[in-house]
Amino acid sequence: MNQVVKMFQDSNTRMKNIMKGEYKLEDITAAQREFEGQIKLVNAVVNSFAIASKNKRAMIGLDKMNIMDPSTSIDLGLGNPERDTVKCPLEGKVITRANCLDYSGENFEDCKGCDTGKRTKNLLLGESI
Repeated sequence: MNQVVKMFQDSNTRMKNIMKGEYKLEDITAAQREFEGQIKLVNAVVNSFAIASKNKRAMIGLDKMNIMDPSTSIDLGLGNPERDTVKCPLEGKVITRANCLDYSGENFEDCKGCDTGKRTKNLLLGESI
């Protein structure tokens, strides 16, 4: 489950409680602000993918600006790249870039052609790798 899905699930739980009558005024206000933010987030994600699907140069630009890249599942750009999460094509689950690096070191033959692993190595170890 990614961060956007988790936000919507939490919001839906809060909204169910409001609809049951188990609410406070600040809960309703917080839910309304949260919903408005979620709509903006969904629109931004959809627009980014629409641009990327129509124009490969746009995707390269989004990647260079560290806004969106094809190998990061959740990248807020707020901290250490080792903590970025990526979807491992081999395992089919979301892992941190640090775990990706460790896993690929232990399973070199399985991971040698993986684009996510290559990007992770470049980010964490430097472009010369």
